Order: sequence, then C-alpha cells, then structure tokens
Amino acid sequence: TCIRPHAAARAARFFTEKFPGKVLYAVKANPSPELIQLLGDSGVTHFDVASIAEVRLVRRIHPQATLCFMHPVKAPEAIAEAYFQHGVRTFSLDSHDELAKIMAATDNAADLTLCVRLRVSSGHSKLSLASKFGAGVEDAPDLLLATRQAADTLGVCFHVGSQAMSPQAYADALAIARAAIVQAGVTVDVVDVGGGFPSAYPGMMPPPLEAYFEVIKTHFEALPISYSA
Repeated sequence: TCIRPHAAARAARFFTEKFPGKVLYAVKANPSPELIQLLGDSGVTHFDVASIAEVRLVRRIHPQATLCFMHPVKAPEAIAEAYFQHGVRTFSLDSHDELAKIMAATDNAADLTLCVRLRVSSGHSKLSLASKFGAGVEDAPDLLLATRQAADTLGVCFHVGSQAMSPQAYADALAIARAAIVQAGVTVDVVDVGGGFPSAYPGMMPPPLEAYFEVIKTHFEALPISYSA
C-alpha cells in the first residue's frame, strides 16, 4: 500500500478544519500503522474500526483515541474485548439480534453509544452499498425505539456508497433518517454520515467538498436531535 504522508496530513487538516462535526477515519481504507500515526498527529481523534484487529491496532498507536466499532455485524467475543479491554463505547447495529448481542456481550452496560444503521440509496455513487447493510424504512422505527431504551446515547448512521458524485446523496439520506426518527418518536444524539466523499479521478470531477459539508450541515439541523451530547 502506498502512503503519501503530506497529502494525508493535508486531507486530515482540511476535514478537521472544515467539516461541521467530528471527523472519523475509517481504518479499513488503509490500516497502515504509519498512516494511523500520522492522522492522529494531524488532528484526527476518532477512528471508525470494523474489526477487533483494527481496534487493537489503533488503541496501540493512539491510547487516547475514540474508537467507534461501526461494522453492524460483530462477534460477541470482539464486542466484549472492545468494550472491556479497549474502552470502546460506540457500536453500530442494524437488527434486533445485533442489539441483543451487544447488550449481552457488554453485560448490559449503561454507558453505550449505539448507532442504528439505516439503509439509504446509493443512486448518486459509483459503488453501491445499499444492499449490504442497514435497516430498511419499514424496520428502522421499531429498532430505533428499542435501541433508545438500551442506549445511553442513541445515534443513526448510514453510508451513501463510494465516490458520491453529488451532495444530494447526503440530503436524500438525511431525509430518510429524519423520517425514521420521527416515525419512531425518539430523539437522537448522534448522526454519523458515513463515508462516500469523492476524490477527483480522470473523467470524474465532483463538486468541491465544501458543497457536501454545507448540505450535510443544513439537513442535519432539520433533524430531531439532542444538543446535549
């Protein structure tokens, strides 16, 4: 795997300075220890980890980082190790079975941030992830309500797909999130907009990232959210 240290540091600074929220690096994109070290040194304090191996890696390099275990299907042993040995408190899920698994593996912990993954359209993206994970619109409200009762902090999360070529992808996804939250009758504390931010490739020139950030900020402010978290 190739690493461009100056470009990575520049990207980290760009996101941490301009994105209207906390910035997470998805470790699965490039789990190089050198890159993890560089990103933490460049201001990234939160990491999206998808496996217990990624949890161990980032915790070893950045003992104080916030780790979010965002794969919606996890082994009970991985959940328990993440929670009890590595201080992970944020987990995602997209089913009642996964919610029950998380609660059992953490001994019904009272300090969890649980993010319900929603299935959204990947119509604006070059690589769809719509069929891979996420609760559908018919199942999401009931799952949100059940998770609200178990979680100290409730969140929703989604992924619009890889290389989203229009900011509208995030507007559409946040509209789905709003509908699910309203139907469930809950207030959420965290909204994770996932990845999908595009890069410029030959014959593929997306709008400036600031346009995406502005759309996300505008539609986030229309959600039923708690500002206390």
